Order: sequence, then C-alpha cells, then structure tokens
Amino acid sequence: MSEAWRIRLATPVVLALSACLLTTTAGTNLMVFLLLLLAPWAWWRFKWTEPERRQATTLFMLIGLFCVWDLSVNLWAGNSWLSSLKALRDLRNFGFIIVLWPIFALPNVARRAAWGLLASVVLLALANLTLNLLGHIPPGDLMTKFMPNMHGQILVGLVLLLGMSWIEQPDRSWRAWLPMVILLLSLLLASSRRTGYILLVAGAGMALVLNRDKLRLQKYRVVVLLGVVIILGLALSSSHLRMRVSLALSEVVQFFSLDTRQRAALETSVAIRLEYYVSTWRLIQDHFWTGLGSLNFGDAFWQINQQMGATNKALFGGNPHNEYLWMWATKGLIGLLMYLAIWVQVCRMAWHKRDRLQRHGLWVLVTLFLMSITSNSMSFDMVEGHFMMLALLVFLAPDNLKLWPEKVKLREQP
Repeated sequence: MSEAWRIRLATPVVLALSACLLTTTAGTNLMVFLLLLLAPWAWWRFKWTEPERRQATTLFMLIGLFCVWDLSVNLWAGNSWLSSLKALRDLRNFGFIIVLWPIFALPNVARRAAWGLLASVVLLALANLTLNLLGHIPPGDLMTKFMPNMHGQILVGLVLLLGMSWIEQPDRSWRAWLPMVILLLSLLLASSRRTGYILLVAGAGMALVLNRDKLRLQKYRVVVLLGVVIILGLALSSSHLRMRVSLALSEVVQFFSLDTRQRAALETSVAIRLEYYVSTWRLIQDHFWTGLGSLNFGDAFWQINQQMGATNKALFGGNPHNEYLWMWATKGLIGLLMYLAIWVQVCRMAWHKRDRLQRHGLWVLVTLFLMSITSNSMSFDMVEGHFMMLALLVFLAPDNLKLWPEKVKLREQP
C-alpha cells in the first residue's frame, strides 16, 4: 500500500477519532479498532531513519518492560494467568502507541488528527459556553459527561499550543486567537473544573519559559502582558470561579481539622480525594517495593478505608484518583520508576525534534498530563488516556510535524 493510499485511508478515521473522543465512547473504540486494522499495512511499508529507530526502540522497550512487570506483580500476588493478562487492558493505550506509530509517522495524518481534535474541542466549548450564557444549563454545569475531561489538560493544552503557534507564526494571529478566546471563556465562565484553573497557570508559566527568547521582543511582551491582564480580569469577574476556588480551600481546611473517622464521613470532592491519598499511602507502606497488584487493589482499598471509618463502599471503588499513588500501590516503587522512565524518554525524544512548536508543544502537554494525574488516573479515565495516546502519536511519531505549514510565497512575475 503506497503512502498516498495510507494517508487517504487513515485521514477520515483519525478525524472521526478526534470528533468521537469527547462525544462517544463507542465511537472512540470503533475508530481505534479501524486504525488497528490499518496498522499492519502501515508497518509493512514503514522505514525508519536511524536516530528515530534508536529512540523509538528505547521507548517501546520501556513500555514492554512496564507491561511485563505489571503482569508479574499480579501473578506474584496469587492471581491466575488469565486474569493477570486481562488486567493489562488498563495499559492498552501504551500498546496502541506502539501499534499505531507508523500511521501517525506520516505528517499529513498527524496534522489532520491535531486539527480535527482542535476543531472538535473548540466547537464543543463554544456550544457549552453558549448554553451557559443563555441560561439553558446552570452556571458551571457542563453540557455532557465528557466535558469535565475536556476542561482539564485537553482544553488548557490546546490553548497553550495555540499561543505558542502564534509566537512562532504571528501572521496567523487570528487563527490562533479566535479559538483561544472561545476555549478560555468556556474554561473561566462555564466550567467547574478547578484542575483546569491550576493547569492554566502552571502550563502558561512553562510555555513562557520555553519561549523566553522570543519574548525579548517588545511586541510579544506587550501582547502576553495584555493577555494576562484580560485573563485575570475574566477570572476575577467570574463569581462562579471565585466560589469554586473558595470552596476548595474551605474543604481542605475542614479536612485537616477533623480526626480520621470524621474525615471518612465527608463526601466533598476535595475531602474524598484527600482520604483516598491517605488510605492509598497506608497500602503503599505495606507493599513498598513490588506493590500488591492491580487486581487486588480494589478489595484492599475498601478494607483500609473501612478501617478508617468509611461506610459508603460506592465512594471507594478502587480508584485513588492519583496515578502516581495507584502505580506505587499496585506495582511498587519499581513499577512507579518504570512508569516515570517512559515519560522521561518521551521528553528526550521531543528534544531531538526539529520543529520547535512540535518540541515545545509536547513538553507542555506532557507537563500538563503529569500534573493532572495527581488528581485523576489515566488507567481509569480512558478519555484522558486516549487523548494522551493521540497527543503522543501526533507529536512524537512524525520526524517533522509542521503543525502550521509555512505559506508558500509565489515568485513575482517580471
């Protein structure tokens, strides 16, 4: 199958995947399945360059070792081969990265996947913002069950990516600023996702550091300063945002003012997460190096919380809402270090990308992801997991992405 045919076949599927990611789980699964069917043909004609082959092989080996370790820990914990193999489905997004790599190594496919995801998120954000402003849904409520996922690392990552693309190519300013404004308004005025507020501040700081050489020019400094002032103004004018931040602070103070059994009775968002962290850490202390296995975590998690005074089992279903604690508890410190090594290799590979926006964009997206999983888990929340899978394929697989290809200047006729 020629490269042109691979692009023709993969393009509609990756566009559909981008549209389905935040709208339908069944559609997402179907599109990933179709890409898996295309993968053998893509691998058959795929050719590596030597630096890419060496770097990608290291990444694939780290992913493979991590999966083998997960399987081994579950077997050591007394689980059957069949159930231990089935448990690997929690790590399937890592496997998808390996299998789908040659499809997204084609820059045209990767670019269209990125554009499709951006268009999907902007349209959903615009719809959510409009319904909030018109009063069809209460302030801060979100249009669909996928919206909380969107208003975290996904929306913030795209905002920062658009901002950095403007810094790289100021002549495309309206194409960057218009979707940025829509996304920011939806986040600040029509969202209850507090994680998004934190990620915006942290991610913007990193993006500014990465582009500090460009910010030496006065025109960039003025625009960035104006943007910061506008965002602060929107944030301060949003009573809903102020209420959500104030509520989070009060919940933290309330949690630490109570004893263990009183804390277990709290069912606020922040208190429950803090309770998860405390109980998961107790499990880690008993299984520090090798973990207790992902298959055994659910029962052990409920038992430890029950001992601490919890009575509502539905709230303690086995998701500690922290990927680091989850990895440490289920796979031990050894497994956690393996997991972090994968992300270190991802950043090392990004360092060698020639396209500056591709390199910086991936660093920012990885940073946002590693921050967001302190209050969530890719292993449980597959919307976040599929997004990061797609982001890694788009920004890592192509040698030179060129997300916004430079305009071709026509030669003047004499």
